[in-house]
Formats: sequence, structure tokens, C-alpha cells
Amino acid sequence: MCRQQEFDFGTPASPWRPKLPDRAFFALFLEPKDHSRFGALQSRLCRLNGITASLLEESRFHVSLQHIGDYKRLRSKIEFAAGRSGQLVEMPAFEVTFHCAVSFSGRPAARGKPASRPFVLVADSGPVCELSRLIGAAMRVNGLRSADDFVPHMTLAYDEKFVARQAIDPIGFVAREFVLIHSLRGLTIYRDLGRW
Repeated sequence: MCRQQEFDFGTPASPWRPKLPDRAFFALFLEPKDHSRFGALQSRLCRLNGITASLLEESRFHVSLQHIGDYKRLRSKIEFAAGRSGQLVEMPAFEVTFHCAVSFSGRPAARGKPASRPFVLVADSGPVCELSRLIGAAMRVNGLRSADDFVPHMTLAYDEKFVARQAIDPIGFVAREFVLIHSLRGLTIYRDLGRW
């Protein structure tokens, strides 16, 4: 008797995709030369705090500046308005320095899924906050909504564990450009739509 349902044809399961799979945002990314320093800190802090769930890849380390939106499909008019917004903003290079690590509240546990809390490095305010404000103002000029509340941070991992704020030895990087990103949520793919 043939039992077809037991055969494995090697077809991978489709990745989880949210209802609004296209996200657009402005961010600062590390230069490749900084990846290993931040990766070593990520490993040390996660090990120290018992974080074992979803660690970000070093190439994805970034500081989000402004969230543009989540969409079923990123439309060209949104991409165009965001690109025009980026063109309006200029700032000299500056240092972004992180002095502490903490868990944000994140997504609560629901429907059998555990909580997913971002474990982050928190940066000093200063030029990075000014850049976020300037991008937000440019977005409003181009018909996009922007956020006024901004806590500059870099996510290292997602875990259900909550980690209280803790001081770290300062670590930083020089921000020379900001980037407009199209994120394909659930696929861990970032598409670079523009740099300024």
C-alpha cells in the first residue's frame, strides 16, 4: 500500500509573510569595517544575558531614523516621495556612540507565540536625533507621515527574555550617509533605494 503523505520531496516551507510585507524606512548602517566589533559585542552581551533566540546578522545592524510605512506593496509614489525627502537633507559626518543595552517591550505573547522583545544598544542623543528630525520634516514636505518620538538604538537580537538597562563600555561608529531601505518582511531582505 502506498503512503504518499509520508514522502518528503524536499520542498521547503514557505517563509512567514505578514499581511503588510513591504516596509520602507530611513536608517544608518555600519560600514563593513565595523561589523566585527559590533558582532563581538552582540555575542558577549547575548551570552551574558542568556539571550539565545533570534540574533541579527552583522550586515543588518542599523539605526532606524524614520519609519515611512508598511504596505501590501510599496508603491512607486511612496518610493518617489521618500527619495525626494532624502535629497532635501544634508548633514556632515558624525559619531554615533552607544553607552547602554536594554530590552524594549516589543510584541507580547499571544496565540501560543512567545513574546518577542528587541534587545538593543541605546545611543546618545545629539546629531543622530537631529538627522531624524530633519528627515521627518522633509518627509512631511513630501506628503509622508513622520514620527516625532525617537530613541536612537541598534537592535542586536529578539528574545522573549526581558533584560534591564545595563551600562556598557562605549562603542560607536561614524555615520557618513543615511539610506532609504525597502525591507521584504519575513524574508530578511533589504533593498537599498537611495543613499545621501
